Amino acid sequence: MAKRLKINLLNNQSGFTLVEVMIALTLFAVFTTVFIMSQATNQNNSSVMSEDIKLHNLAEMKINEILLDPPEFTNATDNTKESKAFDIEGYKIYKYTIEYKKLEIPNLNELSGKEEDDDPSGESRNNAIQKMVFQKLKENMEKILWQVKVTVENTETQYAYELTSWISNPEAKIDTNFGF
Repeated sequence: MAKRLKINLLNNQSGFTLVEVMIALTLFAVFTTVFIMSQATNQNNSSVMSEDIKLHNLAEMKINEILLDPPEFTNATDNTKESKAFDIEGYKIYKYTIEYKKLEIPNLNELSGKEEDDDPSGESRNNAIQKMVFQKLKENMEKILWQVKVTVENTETQYAYELTSWISNPEAKIDTNFGF
């Protein structure tokens, strides 16, 4: 009888209980789920980054083309949009839109927060010279600088990327006559 009791005690102590097996399976399932979800997120982020790089490179290529061969800047060019598809093999699903905007600088009173006739210090001559110089600078800068915005879009996914740059008008004439 003592021999039989010893064997039963040994049998009860060997192996895992059902609770231990369930805990181990639960931990394994949680680890596996987290691992698979992180891999899916990494894959998704990689494909989005790859698309971003393609769109950025296409937009940069269009900006460089514009910088090398700028259009004629006139008032008719301001706020114009031009949309076309790429003719490059492998990139026919992408289209681009080019927008030009003239630089607009607000007037000096808007920048300084002063009213036209607000002159408590009596420095009207200095203010008049300052306004004249600022006005010439404003006119010259608005003639010279233009903003170009290139938007490249994947027509299948509607995923878009914008790139902007300032370009100078090579035909702009700077007025240096301040009337002094």
